[in-house]
Amino acid sequence: MAVLAVGFAYYRNRQLQKQELLNLQSKAQLLEKEKALMQYESLRQQLNPHFLFNSLTSLGSLISIDPKGASAFLDSLSKTYRYILKSSELEVVPLVEELKFGISFVNLQKTRFGEGLQVNFRVDEADFHRKIVPVTLQNLIENAIKHNIIDLDEPLVIDVWVADGYLIVRNNLQKKKFVETSNKRGLANLKSFYKYLSEKPIVVEEDGAFFTIKIPLI
Repeated sequence: MAVLAVGFAYYRNRQLQKQELLNLQSKAQLLEKEKALMQYESLRQQLNPHFLFNSLTSLGSLISIDPKGASAFLDSLSKTYRYILKSSELEVVPLVEELKFGISFVNLQKTRFGEGLQVNFRVDEADFHRKIVPVTLQNLIENAIKHNIIDLDEPLVIDVWVADGYLIVRNNLQKKKFVETSNKRGLANLKSFYKYLSEKPIVVEEDGAFFTIKIPLI
């Protein structure tokens, strides 16, 4: 009986230790996720003021030379910020909503760059129900614009499509020699947050011609 009691006490102590370890691991994972979420939210907050400044500058130019164009621009800007506000408390949104937002965002950018910026969305309706972190598409398109030369003779071409459970965003490489607003943390923060939402990692590929990012759909 004494041996059994000692054995039972040892077994119970081991089980308690294992449970305590699991609890600690769970708390650590939760803290890491919250940290990743804060980093991603910080990224969104950094992009928005920069984007707003550029948008208001473009709007100011349009008001005097193209009032109708200014009105359309203001409508797209309103839709863009409505989406940002609506999705600010959500971890994920339907892909179709993110694509609509992406189109509005690109329309705003084309006011600045004209045909020097070409973005092709080729996503089938069958994938519209999939989920994605809100404003991911803006981050990726903004990143391509930020790091590449945009010119009418050599346009920046961005293609967006879905394959193998990933949203793929690819642009031709026309790298700037100096990027003033880059903090080099945006993509790392995005990767850090996504690893808590999907078993698939974000994939980044670069060759001599293209830069490609693959975002796992949820």
